[in-house]
Amino acid sequence: MMNNDFFTLLTAVGKAKLAAAASGGAPLKLSQMAVGEGDNGAYYTPAESQTALKSEAWRAGLNHLSTDPANPNWIVAELVIPDQVGGFTIREVGVFDADGALFAVGKFPESYKPVLADGANKQLYVRMILEVSNAAAVTLMVDPSVVLATRGSVDQRIAEELAKLDGKPSVRAATTAPITLTGLQTVDGVVLQLGDRVLVKNQAAGADNGIYVAGAGNWARAADANISLEVTPGLFVAVEQGAANGGSIWQLLDAGAPVTLGKTPLSFERVSGRTGVTAGSYNRVTVGARGEVLGGSQLVAFDPAQTFPIQAYRRNLLINGGFDVWQRGLSQTTTGYGSADRWLMDLGSGLSGVTMAKMDASVADTEALGGATSFLRLTLAKAPLSKVREYCQINQRVENLRRFSGKQLTLSFWARADKSCSILAYVEQWLSAPYVEAVKNRALNSTAANLSSSWQRFSFTFTSPSLQGRAIGSQGDDCLSVFIGLSYSDALPELNAIATAQTGAFDIAQVQLEEGPVATPFEYRPFGDELRSCQRYFEKSYPLGDVPGKNYGPESAQKPAVLAKMFHLNAGAMSISPINMTTPFLVEKRIQPSVVFYDGLGTAGKVATSLGNGADISVSNSSTRFVNPIPSYVANTSWIAYHWTADAEI
Repeated sequence: MMNNDFFTLLTAVGKAKLAAAASGGAPLKLSQMAVGEGDNGAYYTPAESQTALKSEAWRAGLNHLSTDPANPNWIVAELVIPDQVGGFTIREVGVFDADGALFAVGKFPESYKPVLADGANKQLYVRMILEVSNAAAVTLMVDPSVVLATRGSVDQRIAEELAKLDGKPSVRAATTAPITLTGLQTVDGVVLQLGDRVLVKNQAAGADNGIYVAGAGNWARAADANISLEVTPGLFVAVEQGAANGGSIWQLLDAGAPVTLGKTPLSFERVSGRTGVTAGSYNRVTVGARGEVLGGSQLVAFDPAQTFPIQAYRRNLLINGGFDVWQRGLSQTTTGYGSADRWLMDLGSGLSGVTMAKMDASVADTEALGGATSFLRLTLAKAPLSKVREYCQINQRVENLRRFSGKQLTLSFWARADKSCSILAYVEQWLSAPYVEAVKNRALNSTAANLSSSWQRFSFTFTSPSLQGRAIGSQGDDCLSVFIGLSYSDALPELNAIATAQTGAFDIAQVQLEEGPVATPFEYRPFGDELRSCQRYFEKSYPLGDVPGKNYGPESAQKPAVLAKMFHLNAGAMSISPINMTTPFLVEKRIQPSVVFYDGLGTAGKVATSLGNGADISVSNSSTRFVNPIPSYVANTSWIAYHWTADAEI
């Protein structure tokens, strides 16, 4: 029996033509392929000297001609014998050039090609590999009119065309930050397995972005996204899993020119997916560039029973809810009234490291908040200690508790923080001062809401308890006390809506308390109106931009006009009625105020005189008296001058 090793060799004619083409002659064109039955129906050993097959049975144009992807000097020639041709056994195969010369001959495994008369039928695919020294000398062209599709070629073609589609098969995970493209790692909370598809979209070099297959070593681009034709602007890919990206769909943006994979920066944009917004109705929403609802700024649905018009005046029962008036100063770090009018900062037993400050709204803030010019920022550098009554909250006390008895009210505000955290609100009924903890009545229990770095509006509707059976004082000190809290120690279990002691920067804006079950848009009042409302509780003689106690510099540079009041002394003027000296207030106070005088150097309890700063004074409800008489005054020429503050806060 003959040696059954199968091989292919170039004929002497084939070698000569290949050498001529490689040295600058006309390119060699292979065009046909033939099969034969061998030497008298048996195998034989092909020889270079052959110019024809021993027993040619059938010849046709090549079905496919290409170089092998892994071996550039291998030429792969393919022939398909159709259904209707057959009745012979193939033992030899040959490839012919365009001149009909036998270029290569091969010994082929014995294969019978049946016809239908044999009771069976099939197409037969014949493949021949030619090893040449210079594949570039061969023109790889096939006449498309004679090509028959094989199953493998069809499958490959389908796969190639599918890979060019904009809709890609899903990936298991998508990156959220730059990664190294190697090894089985965790991406967006997903522990990758061998062969997982991954959307890589956050690399420092945008050209490295794309769809990859995870491997133990270096990652390779996915088969459907590893050539430029398969990565075109507009392609979509869905993400199956991941803490941030699971369930989302991403689209490749147009880079402005045809994509060259590995060179063109690729940028992917999310077109759908979870936004974290709870299903429901919102009065105001934040919408992304593609129309997605990214945030809901109204937590209470609109109530059709709302009867008053949106422009109704004096809806907001709070004063300075927009944080525009700051008579005492632009910041404070201790408990009490010290900066924003009508807002008391409460730090419990003395939490340190807290600053309350006025912030000017940027254009982006103004648009997000619907017109705000200012907001309040609380910066907490230190968390409250455990088992100590340390905390951070702001408080406004709204006078006339009778007004709210048994009424439904809604508290609303905007807030954000520098990281994910919480904020709470609660409201209490306080009776006449001094306030006793035991007789306070909770109107709104502490209720928390989650903050993010974006502005959100929160609202809380509650019913203020009836005052039936409650003893209200006669001094006008009863009030509805509104609290917004940020951080509490575990010594306050009644305020455990915030579970942990928090630090960070917290922004609060447009706080509003109104009657009814609906949080309406924030009521903007003219600055002058808001200032006059604040001055019922606190007023100063200083210009609005000057902090009480300001030092106006050396006494020699001071003039009486710098100070609020000047009074020429005459004989016996050692005391002056406060009606003349201290009560020309712009706004009548809630109660008889506590008045503090300042000289030009900002010293409290003293006044400036024509004879020098520092005359001591005492104040009572009936008069303002100089403790130390002013020496050597000149009647109707000498003068005293001063600034003052008047405090009538609840």
